[in-house]
Amino acid sequence: MWFRKVEPREAWEIDDERSIGDIEIARQIREICNSVAGSAERVAVLFYGPNIKTKVREMDRYERARKRAEKKLEQISDELLRDAAIFQILNLCMKANDVESAEKLFHQLQTTMIKGIVISEHPIFGDRLSWVMTSIDGSDMRSSGLN
Repeated sequence: MWFRKVEPREAWEIDDERSIGDIEIARQIREICNSVAGSAERVAVLFYGPNIKTKVREMDRYERARKRAEKKLEQISDELLRDAAIFQILNLCMKANDVESAEKLFHQLQTTMIKGIVISEHPIFGDRLSWVMTSIDGSDMRSSGLN
């Protein structure tokens, strides 16, 4: 209907049909994450807030951005650039307190250096990684020097 108020589309929601390289895709992912960082932080804070309309709008914006960034992530073939982009999206998820999505992204990381950076910035992943390593065979693999 013509009188229905439509939410304005974000710049990152506009499809671009031209062929672009890994560096440009990674840059777009970084821009998506940076532009929605405020919404992600508000999602975490508004969880207990009284205004349902604002909460729903911010959650929707965060979810759309995260899904868009993850979709673009599939187009990156270079391992290091892909992991750098995963790091950007993972940080966005952590700002929103979306640990489940962040954990899925963490398990996609292949670069040891970026995994180390993630663990240093978000120790929860180091704790979860050590728990997984301990539960594999019941012994603490950290003491065996395999971490």
